Amino acid sequence: MAEGKYEYKTDVNLIFGNQKVGRTHVLRTTLNSLPVWKIRNPEVSLSPFRDRTIGITKDASVIDGEMWVFGINATLSQDIVAAVKVAANYFDITPSKILMDIYAKNLNVDGEHEMGNKALIDANKVLYKNICKALSEAAKWLGVSNNINFYVFSKNNNNKIPQPDLHEALKSGGATSVTTDTHMPKVKIGSNDGEKFIPQLSNFHLATLKI
Repeated sequence: MAEGKYEYKTDVNLIFGNQKVGRTHVLRTTLNSLPVWKIRNPEVSLSPFRDRTIGITKDASVIDGEMWVFGINATLSQDIVAAVKVAANYFDITPSKILMDIYAKNLNVDGEHEMGNKALIDANKVLYKNICKALSEAAKWLGVSNNINFYVFSKNNNNKIPQPDLHEALKSGGATSVTTDTHMPKVKIGSNDGEKFIPQLSNFHLATLKI
């Protein structure tokens, strides 16, 4: 969820222990509207369409066999439901197959440069807490009863939300357990505006949400 530039999309095949699994049905969401995303990713070919499955209009496109849905606010359960329905209908699978493993990379609130360090940490804690709650609410709305694995890439010493604060936020959002992998994968981390990206080693966390 919350993808930015296509070139630096999140590795959704990685699991704990530096292991990888194949994913045949992948949904990627982005807060960016379709016009904004196209400007930031001019090299990517799209075949966009609009979906109103649950009465909310969302733009979507299949890119390299994966479903992308645009304008998705991950703190709103109705947006998550809309995106999952689009992907489930396209792949002809149940919503539970989509909402089984969720990935996010260095989520961060907008307006960070206008905040002090403590205010930014607190704001990001609320962000992660609300995302967990929205995922659980969306799962219940969709009739999903399986646990949700919420994987998060974020360095333990991330000054925008250090590990203890991240884990606290995930638990306050409903996670029954939060663990950190001993292996640190190398990922590309970007700014909210999609202009700056750097490769770095990141810690890898797993929050379990029981529905």
